[in-house]
Amino acid sequence: MIRDYWIEDIQRIKEFNSIALIEDEEFTTLTNELNKLIDDQFIETATDRGVARREKMLSITPFSDDTLDSRRFRVLSKWSSNTPYTYNSLITMLTQLCGEDGYTVNLNHGNYTLDIKVELTVRRMEQEVSQMIKRIAPANLVITVGLRYRQHKELLSYTHAQLKAFKHGDIRGGDLNV
Repeated sequence: MIRDYWIEDIQRIKEFNSIALIEDEEFTTLTNELNKLIDDQFIETATDRGVARREKMLSITPFSDDTLDSRRFRVLSKWSSNTPYTYNSLITMLTQLCGEDGYTVNLNHGNYTLDIKVELTVRRMEQEVSQMIKRIAPANLVITVGLRYRQHKELLSYTHAQLKAFKHGDIRGGDLNV
């Protein structure tokens, strides 16, 4: 509180205590706004205002049902797609977007294929990763981007008895041949 910085004689005056309460509210508001400005300097911590500013700069129109995290993800994927592109820069970008263990990459030089599986549950995030990869990967590669793990809706056609025959790893992301 601001009154803690005053001498004791002023602290005892009723009117100054009222002033201190109002000033404390203003200092709290000011501190909160300064923290938001600092957070807006970085995409990972940006508030709604910071993300909106970057969306405008990158000509991104958010969907009406987007969360702040999905908007950050879209901004980050577009922001981080700078040339030149190498395999290592692709790995760096995927790590930034999906986390250290949030993806797998299989580059087959001989067949010119790039298979990427991302561990995301939101379909739009998968699409954003796919668009980013198509922007940065060489044109001579056949690119496939998919979800790393099988989604619940893919298993709806199976009965529990059919699924019981498989191991958890097969159901989660492996081969299901009933």
